[in-house]
Amino acid sequence: MVSLALRLFRHHRGSAVATGLVAVTGMALVVAMAALLGTGLAGGTAAADRAFLVQFPLIMGGWVVAIVLFAMVSTIGVTLGGRAAEIRALRLTGAEPRQVRVLVSVETLLVALVAAVPGLGAGYLLGALLMRAVRATGLIAPVTVYAPGPVLPLGAVVVVLAAAALAAWLGSRAPAGASPVAAAEPAAVARRSGRGRRVSAAVLLVAGAGSASAVFALPADSIATTAMTGPATVLTAIGLAVLAPELLAAANAVVRLAAPRSRGAGTYLAAVNLAAAPERTRPVVTFLTLLVGVSAGTLAMQGIENRHTAADSVARVLASINYFVVVLIALFMAIALANNLIAALGRRRTEFAVLALLGSTGRQTRGMVLRETAVAALTAVFAAGAGALVCVVPFAVVKTGSAAAAFAAGPFLLSGALGLVVALVVTAVAGGRTIRAAAPG
Repeated sequence: MVSLALRLFRHHRGSAVATGLVAVTGMALVVAMAALLGTGLAGGTAAADRAFLVQFPLIMGGWVVAIVLFAMVSTIGVTLGGRAAEIRALRLTGAEPRQVRVLVSVETLLVALVAAVPGLGAGYLLGALLMRAVRATGLIAPVTVYAPGPVLPLGAVVVVLAAAALAAWLGSRAPAGASPVAAAEPAAVARRSGRGRRVSAAVLLVAGAGSASAVFALPADSIATTAMTGPATVLTAIGLAVLAPELLAAANAVVRLAAPRSRGAGTYLAAVNLAAAPERTRPVVTFLTLLVGVSAGTLAMQGIENRHTAADSVARVLASINYFVVVLIALFMAIALANNLIAALGRRRTEFAVLALLGSTGRQTRGMVLRETAVAALTAVFAAGAGALVCVVPFAVVKTGSAAAAFAAGPFLLSGALGLVVALVVTAVAGGRTIRAAAPG
């Protein structure tokens, strides 16, 4: 199986690179948290500093592992979409669904193993930066040194490797289970997998709502209010990202009403594509929902903390650390979004070539792709913003006695603008290159 996986790499280097970049950045984040935890558990760490250096990475590390696992599952699902012919050929030559899933898991594990060395090194450096930031806030003594040790960072690498293999196993279920001969079978498989996906999304959304609502039972000055609201924003964002097809269906209904043929070829083509093949823009909704949901929710929560708590409170002092971690998570999701968007656009080269042969100009095709991405991105921004707002409202009520503080526009506008810029810039650059390459002659 390993030999076959190595031979297949040369036929899909792009998907391997996309998976590898997500693995490297995800591994760096997880290793950084493990490095802080290792420092907290080191024998030379003062007891007063140990509590923070243990609790903080455990809480944040849980968020990061959940986000990395979801990003890996989604990335593998997107890259496998471009390997449908290869998987169908394997099935036609006798491979069983389980064998295909094992093959994909082995491939992903090999890619993650290659990513382990740079991910481990980047994680050590990132942990040192976090340690410096924590020390600068005064939360730990200046004499406490960064001593991650080898055990926990290497354990974090093992966790990410296991998450990568699990993500490949989960992400390859639908492609491997599709019939290689029946044209109608993929739709049936999609419907069956859709039921399980919607159940999973419902569980995540209920868990997120429960975690956010639990804040009502806590005192306003408790650090646990942040510890409950943070995971709530992550769970809710993941649940909404899992519902990307349903969100796209709702957006498509609006587009069909608002984009008649008279508004230009690019708009009309975008509306047709969104109706006929919404899976092409699904990566935008998936990753942008997570990026905007987590960043907007965390920034809104910290903004309330900064405005309504004492300047010397622990939560207020933690602001700079939280902002730094949010930037890291947003950067990770932006990389995952860019990788998956580039991969999705690259698979549409044949479609762009057919459009050119039918008379569509490069400008019209670029307009079509940009409009598709804009619709998907706006859908993700609105859904993620609504989910983050629902999670932050209980936090605002407990901290201020009113829900009004949760409606501050700044965090939502900043996160949404970041997501829109990343999606549209990547689409303009990668889409334009693919359209030019697909043009006849």
